[in-house]
Amino acid sequence: MKDFFGIHYKGNAFHAFSYAHLTTIFVIVFLSFMIYQFRERLREGRINQWMRYAMGVALLIQQSLLYLWYHVNGLWSFAVSLPLNLCEAAVLLCIVLLFTGSKRIYEVLYFWSIGVLSAIITPDLNGYNPSHFMFYHFFITHGLVVIAVLFMTFVNGYRPQRSSVGRVMLITNMYMFFVAFINIITGGNYLFLRQKPVAFSIMDYLGPWPWYILSLEGVALVGFILAYLPFKKDGAC
Repeated sequence: MKDFFGIHYKGNAFHAFSYAHLTTIFVIVFLSFMIYQFRERLREGRINQWMRYAMGVALLIQQSLLYLWYHVNGLWSFAVSLPLNLCEAAVLLCIVLLFTGSKRIYEVLYFWSIGVLSAIITPDLNGYNPSHFMFYHFFITHGLVVIAVLFMTFVNGYRPQRSSVGRVMLITNMYMFFVAFINIITGGNYLFLRQKPVAFSIMDYLGPWPWYILSLEGVALVGFILAYLPFKKDGAC
């Protein structure tokens, strides 16, 4: 248990697209497919509520365990432990979405889940492999955010609107400026605004600092537009 919940791990460091990584991606894809396949059944009142609450509680437990992990291992600091990275902020928003059903929060999460999905494909795990708590925390939380968004889309019929693209871009930029200010105060690197992640990511193709931040703006806008296109025929506006 000390190794599992400590700061060290057994075996080789995690590598992207290893057997463990691909297996985890497969599980997330399979669960997403099952939600779509059984969407009619999952719309039933009690089942729907139970599923939403179960995912919300699971995320709450995982986040609580993360902060406990920081505390037990003496790692908590304002520079690295605040839930300000996009994926961690998405986890907190997802908990609120699952318990309240807020359509405004869904709107933000629908587009932010693109970044969460990107993190699943190119995870920044600091080497933590399946013998360590952080491996499971990362994929459970990130996977549940994606699955929850798909659940609200396929099962509960939530949809982004045409105006959502511009609105969420504005919210995202406002959030980025807020986090940049926090980075200045704490010396942190939240949202990777001060330097790129160590692990391979799309940022490696977007130029040096600070140009990759501007490039990400374009990538985000294109991604948001593409994410909205499946719903354009619905006439949402």
